[in-house]
Amino acid sequence: MPIELPAGPAEPRRPFEVTGLLVLASLVGFFLVVAGVNATMMTMAIRTMPGLDAKSAYETSQRFNGEFQRMRAQDGRGWSAEGDVRRVDGGVRIALSMRDRLGAPVTGLRVSVVLEHPATHGLDRAALLTEEAPGLYGIALGEVHAGRWGLGITALQGEETVFVSQNRIALKD
Repeated sequence: MPIELPAGPAEPRRPFEVTGLLVLASLVGFFLVVAGVNATMMTMAIRTMPGLDAKSAYETSQRFNGEFQRMRAQDGRGWSAEGDVRRVDGGVRIALSMRDRLGAPVTGLRVSVVLEHPATHGLDRAALLTEEAPGLYGIALGEVHAGRWGLGITALQGEETVFVSQNRIALKD
């Protein structure tokens, strides 16, 4: 019966060396990962909020004087508006009371609201309020998630815009 003897001592392992090629590959890999993450985050940010509030800045600037006159006329009317936004049965109830400078209800308006999400216009909700009592306009909207929202109110008398208000609200769960 033959006996096998070990073939001598095992060859020692070569110690780990940092070479120029390893450093180059690590740096290139690192910057590729950073660039990839930045590109992904930038794409997601632009898709959810493109940054545009006006389609044409020129047209917006041309309407400035007319808007300024409308605001002066609104101030001259002395109307006041009191709004109430609250949660009701999983949805949101918006109520608006419009009064003139003497406290009499302002009736016969066509009042619309836009509930604007601060990050994406895809979640915005627009609605036309109904006059439920003299000077009291309201509507119940369906499910709206909690958080901060913008509430834009526009009231028209005939075809003339007579009242505009922009507000920030917080909806709690």
